[in-house]
Amino acid sequence: MFPKFPRTTWIIFLILTVTITLLFSKCESPSDGNDALGFPFPFYTYSGGRRNPEPPSRTYFNSIYLLLNLIIYFGIAYLLTYSIKKQK
Repeated sequence: MFPKFPRTTWIIFLILTVTITLLFSKCESPSDGNDALGFPFPFYTYSGGRRNPEPPSRTYFNSIYLLLNLIIYFGIAYLLTYSIKKQK
């Protein structure tokens, strides 16, 4: 049903996802800032600091942005796998 992708594609995808998410995350809530995860589309944000009036929810999660990020990362991983196979 689903196409088979090489194991190296999945390994590169996993490494890209973790690395890019950690490198581009913002953790500024301890100093009255906001936290954000995701690149190029921030899929999770946390509004830190004092707010007046207090918001009903400080966290925001967008599953569409998460899906778009994962599609982009998988495309990059597939292109890298293809270029590695082409060089051999």
